[in-house]
Amino acid sequence: MSTADRPHITTGGAWLARVRNPSSIHEYRTLIPSARLRTEAWAQAQAVLAAARDTPQTGTAFWEGAAPYELTYLPQIVHRERALAWAALLEVGGVSPFKGWRPGITAAWERRGDRWRDRLDEVHRELREQVIGFGVSLAQVMTAAGASHGVEVDAHRDDFGEVNWQELDADIHKAAMSTLIRTPYGLLWLDNG
Repeated sequence: MSTADRPHITTGGAWLARVRNPSSIHEYRTLIPSARLRTEAWAQAQAVLAAARDTPQTGTAFWEGAAPYELTYLPQIVHRERALAWAALLEVGGVSPFKGWRPGITAAWERRGDRWRDRLDEVHRELREQVIGFGVSLAQVMTAAGASHGVEVDAHRDDFGEVNWQELDADIHKAAMSTLIRTPYGLLWLDNG
């Protein structure tokens, strides 16, 4: 049986991608099912390819300066407590980092006793206290958080007032004052301070 003969089964959410040229008002948006894409990097590359393929009437000047402005995983279930539980499992080695596909276990199977469960409970409580914001997209997370927590959003706006969320995400990661954790249930913003 070839891949084309197999039935299509949806196993996850989808990626919402926005590609935009900061010097124009034009942008391209697409939804890419995660069943076709397994990682964030692959989703980003596919979004740029889809934009170039689907908009042949757009001039080459647009694509010379175009960049991904937003790449958001849209999970099937959005739930803060499940996201926290999943992040705690990630911290103690129970699951591998989520890249937009089903999470798996990276460590070899081992017996997990009471000490491991106690550590998991401790990490879960610590993460609950560190949460700054929760949502699906970085824009939603930052809006829900209220305060900027040392993140300068306006520095990432283009001439038309649009925020480049991909650059902002990279700056948050680089500053290491807070952490963004993508889970199968939404995006968590945690304070490292």
